[in-house]
Amino acid sequence: MNILVTGGSGRIGRYVVRDLVAAGHTVTNADLAPSPGLPGGFLRVDLTDPGDVYQALAYTKSQAVVHLGAWANAGVVPDTRTYGDNVRGAFTLFQACADLNIKRIVNASSAQVYGFAQAAPSYLPVDEDHPFRPCNSYAAAKVAAEVAAEYFIQQFGLNILSFRFMGVRMPNEIAGEIEAMAADPASGSWLLWTRTDARDAAQACRLAVEATGVPSGPYNITGARVVLDHPAAELVATHFGADLEIRGLDGYNSPLDCSRAQQAFGYQPRYVWTQTQQHPEA
Repeated sequence: MNILVTGGSGRIGRYVVRDLVAAGHTVTNADLAPSPGLPGGFLRVDLTDPGDVYQALAYTKSQAVVHLGAWANAGVVPDTRTYGDNVRGAFTLFQACADLNIKRIVNASSAQVYGFAQAAPSYLPVDEDHPFRPCNSYAAAKVAAEVAAEYFIQQFGLNILSFRFMGVRMPNEIAGEIEAMAADPASGSWLLWTRTDARDAAQACRLAVEATGVPSGPYNITGARVVLDHPAAELVATHFGADLEIRGLDGYNSPLDCSRAQQAFGYQPRYVWTQTQQHPEA
């Protein structure tokens, strides 16, 4: 399959490109700058320029898109650019796919739409029906992109899966973050004491692109369990209080529910990180 990966030079993107190429797909990385040594093709693309986007899709004869390209968080550029560029890029890509009859899109959203950095979850585990509470320009842009995705799903029949990634890190970053979190467990609350290996995020993108009949809509994507050696319910009670509604939080399972992704396209994290179980990159 011919697949365009926007933002393929980024933290998640480089792993997505490698995973798709290893699986036999023809992959083109559409980014502002290449990533040295990355397999597949490369096109320098500004996602806010419709001409760039249409030409990239047409030139590569893309059959599916993994859309990761964006300013990666608030504070990288001024908020007006974070929001404006990220929303414009997503809408432009969706419109181009609709016009060129490219139906399958994986769209990178974020668990930041839930607003855990400023407030405890409304209930646990957090499923995709949890209310939006964006607390920065990046999260607000992700909400807007999901709304745009729904428009293209309904009006043009696109199949768009919006992945609400949480705590994605490259393998060489995770051990240090676990050590810091173990020293100060409160610091882990905004990502629900969970980390996602970028290789698992890449696997989720590939599985979703390759699967057939997957319903459009949002999907939580994160690691399988809390990384600390404390049951999730204990961490929640200590740091969020005993009054939080618990709908079924078992053992060390992540408080972000990924069962929808597991049922829809078989997402199951392979790299389960804890204080004692680690998976450095070979």
